[in-house]
Amino acid sequence: MIAIVDYDVGNLKNVYTALKDVELDGIITRDKKILDDADAIILPGVGAFSDAMNKLREYDLVESLNENVKKGKLLLGICLGMQLLFDKSYEDGEFNGLSYIPGEIVRFPESQLKIPHMGWNNLIKNVESPLLNQISEDDYVYFVHSYYASPLDFNDVIAYADYGVKVPGIVQRNNVIGMQFHPEKSARVGKQLLSNLKEMIK
Repeated sequence: MIAIVDYDVGNLKNVYTALKDVELDGIITRDKKILDDADAIILPGVGAFSDAMNKLREYDLVESLNENVKKGKLLLGICLGMQLLFDKSYEDGEFNGLSYIPGEIVRFPESQLKIPHMGWNNLIKNVESPLLNQISEDDYVYFVHSYYASPLDFNDVIAYADYGVKVPGIVQRNNVIGMQFHPEKSARVGKQLLSNLKEMIK
């Protein structure tokens, strides 16, 4: 069973449906006992970094996430949920994150490219990972974000997208994984990525 964290800022129902499509049982919850009993945890997210961290604290979920990560349970952050995995964000100020992956969330540099980075982009492999099984650089996933991750160690980046800068698309440090794009909105490719994740949970 996969616990989908309900903290008022997530794309919950679409994530739940996407899990069902790969025959994973999901439950939308903020019950800490369910998080503890789950096989894996998904932290979705849409909106502002500071609001999301405040909600996690309001529902007293940070300690539970910390304990489960420390125990080695797989945690997947999606979109804003991925950004929360890092040390801090500079979105509308400076705010601390969960600090599971060293690095910061920064704004795209000024360029001729449209911000937010919204729409389909391909993933370029950076390091080998079972997450990329049956995924090629001709496959596209769906992004929508104005800030991106700048990891301390780029070896934590499994795959990135080129949008004027190297935008980490999939990151992983030990049992903590992040996807900046929305796998639940990425059609066949998103389904394959979640299938690969399912194999890792086993």
